[in-house]
Amino acid sequence: MTDELAPVTPLFGSSPASDQSASEADVVAPATEQAPSSPGRRDAASSAAESRPSTGGAPRLVSIPGGQGETQAFTAVVPAGMDAESRQRLVEEAQETLVRALARSDRSIEEARRLLRDWRGEDPQGAQAPEDGSEEAADYEASHRLDDDETEQVIERCTELGYLDDFRLAELLVHKARDKKRSGIQGVERTLRDRHLSTEAIQEALAEIDRDDELERATELATERARRVTGVEPDAAIRRIAGFLSRRGYSAGVAFTAAREAVQGSPRTRRPSSGSAGVFFGVTPVE
Repeated sequence: MTDELAPVTPLFGSSPASDQSASEADVVAPATEQAPSSPGRRDAASSAAESRPSTGGAPRLVSIPGGQGETQAFTAVVPAGMDAESRQRLVEEAQETLVRALARSDRSIEEARRLLRDWRGEDPQGAQAPEDGSEEAADYEASHRLDDDETEQVIERCTELGYLDDFRLAELLVHKARDKKRSGIQGVERTLRDRHLSTEAIQEALAEIDRDDELERATELATERARRVTGVEPDAAIRRIAGFLSRRGYSAGVAFTAAREAVQGSPRTRRPSSGSAGVFFGVTPVE
């Protein structure tokens, strides 16, 4: 015969504290098991950066959890490997670099933009770059460079401060090309385009040039050049001088007209006397 044992009843009943502890244990245990995949607020940004796919340093949308027991997420644009504060420091460093470059020499807005695209921020002290060829290395490199929006932010700020001004630079380049290099209008336009100035700045600068004295300028320059062309026939001298003027930016029509006037109207040009062979131009007779 099997004896049946009566249920044991605690003398003092169940402990409320025990029940509460058990209930809390049931709640805490799942949270403890999920801890690796649910980092705290302090590590949220770094965990999100590790879990999201790499996009080569481009800005990406990051959902950052917050609060206990529930997720209060917000969406932010965070470039690879850096938080918003670090990106702002990078922008400020890039702006200082550009200002120093502009203090040495004037640049057009597009030249400044290209400088910023090639620029790279300095590595933080003690930082060690990942191994080349890895995705981490690509993200690390991208984190030290400005994206397009940050580049334009620096450009706009330097423009507001007066460091960048395509119209002012165009005026300076026209003065240098016309008065110092004595370039023709086409040469001036080529100089402005080589500096990647805006279309509006180029058009305004060219409109200010006096075109009425273009032939006069070319003839003066051709006359000076004719003194250095000796020992050749007049036609050859004209071609040489016209080529020289074309390289200075004068149109073909202006160049040949000025060269012809310089050679044929020069006192150094003489008609051959009767009985002599060839043409005498300069100091050496040509047979």
